[in-house]
Amino acid sequence: MPVRPLAEDDIPQVADLYWKVLRGRKGATPPAVRSSLLELYFENPWIDGSMPSLVYEEKGKIAGFLGVIPRRMCFGGQTVRIAYGGNFVVHPNFRTTLAGLHMLRTYMAGPQDLSQTDSANDTSRALLERLGFTTILAYSVHWVRLLRPARSLTFALSQLTKNALADSLEFVSKPFCNLADGLASRFSGSPFRQSPPSLTAKELDVEMLLNCMTEFRGGFSLWPEYDATSLRWLLDFMERMKGHGKSLRKLVLRDENGSVVGWYIYYRNPGAFAEVVQLGGVRKRIPQILDHLIYDAWSDGAIALHGTVDRQLMGDFSQSNCFFSCRGGWTVAHSRQPTFLELLHHGDAFLSRLDGEWCFAFGG
Repeated sequence: MPVRPLAEDDIPQVADLYWKVLRGRKGATPPAVRSSLLELYFENPWIDGSMPSLVYEEKGKIAGFLGVIPRRMCFGGQTVRIAYGGNFVVHPNFRTTLAGLHMLRTYMAGPQDLSQTDSANDTSRALLERLGFTTILAYSVHWVRLLRPARSLTFALSQLTKNALADSLEFVSKPFCNLADGLASRFSGSPFRQSPPSLTAKELDVEMLLNCMTEFRGGFSLWPEYDATSLRWLLDFMERMKGHGKSLRKLVLRDENGSVVGWYIYYRNPGAFAEVVQLGGVRKRIPQILDHLIYDAWSDGAIALHGTVDRQLMGDFSQSNCFFSCRGGWTVAHSRQPTFLELLHHGDAFLSRLDGEWCFAFGG
């Protein structure tokens, strides 16, 4: 069988596949890519030898790769094992060998209770659905909150077209966009007018984040299991990899009495879209938590905020002038136990971008 578990000696070839095929980059693969892959798949705190990453080997050459990150969640006092798949790539010369299909079927046959990804594109979603995965709409809804609308428009156009003309247009129009956005933030009643928030903020450390995720998970039936070691490693990895922004901004929020009412984490991205990793807190305080996040990201220079939303909170996000789409990455899942899929379809899991494979992206 050409599909086998990933070995440390495979990392150089896997790094080349990742860099040249998946990322479409030219030239030699940077050493940092190799070290990042090695850390991610052999040094993460959830290593489980029964759920390894997979390679497809043909005549001594690594022709395909499927990264697997085990995670643990809690359901009814029992630990549930989840295998998140990602960085799925097959060399173009071997796509007629069904290498991808063989790796996916091996992955699905593993001992995990749930196989899942939280960032499938339209192509991979269609493939996975043909193999028996199901799309989880409850965790596929994305939200966007414009902070600087004129800059957001030109930035979005440059990202969609990916050509020199669009980049030049964005550069040339920047002073005019800044003027328009400045005016929009000053008009009374404008959705882009910003006011200092009522809640106070302090840097969020690992211990406080663990407490928040326990206290404010809101009666969900399924939730991620963390300890200080695993959560500290995860946040440190995200900070160093810069997969979705310049750095992580982590704040805990308190009310006028000094009581903790919520928190949020996002990737700082001045001049671009800031990516929200996680937000939570007291249910009735969500509008104020959102207001604080919006003001903080605006003050930091972000032109918009983007994240995924718990559908129970969509009313609050809508009131904060957010709009919604399912085009930012699909959550798809497979399980031999219908109970877990039913929980996900009903939105009965305390999940965020912190808890899947989205957060393991590399920058560069």
